[in-house]
Amino acid sequence: MRRRNLALLLLPLFAACQPQTSPAPSAAPSGPSGTVAAAPLGARETTDVERAAVLATLQSFMDGLRMRDTSIMNQHVDSLTRMTLIRPVRTGGTRVMLLTGAEFIRLVTQPGQPGIDEPIRNPVVHVSGDLASVWAEYQVRRPDGTVSHCGFDAFHLSRRDGRWKLLNISDTFQQTDCGPAWPR
Repeated sequence: MRRRNLALLLLPLFAACQPQTSPAPSAAPSGPSGTVAAAPLGARETTDVERAAVLATLQSFMDGLRMRDTSIMNQHVDSLTRMTLIRPVRTGGTRVMLLTGAEFIRLVTQPGQPGIDEPIRNPVVHVSGDLASVWAEYQVRRPDGTVSHCGFDAFHLSRRDGRWKLLNISDTFQQTDCGPAWPR
């Protein structure tokens, strides 16, 4: 029972990514006087191809999570992968839990543990060279389709040998004000 509860607390780590991306800004940011602010040196817009590649990696990992397929999940993590969970404490405040990718995969694939269905929406993707970040809302759904909890996921990925790998997944956690399950 205790392991199952821990696994439920860990569910918000991942998101079943939908093939959507945040739209490109319609105009350059403006400064206080209404003038266009200069982009930082070396900054450039993330391309649709880069967004798609990053989200495809997350989608594949999340498909593996939902199907409890360790071989799929292991393709996207390695010994460097960390999961950082920000959890509320009943007495107030928060605690931070840190797991390796391997520890997380072991927890979510224990016998009797259902697959984790955690879609995200409104992902904001940034890519600079071989580093990518994704920030998105998430919901975790129980097997009956009701929402267990929700929050925000922050993913960091590194491109190595031409493939995106998860470096870190951090999330927040709330059990209220999650709304109904989002449409797929």
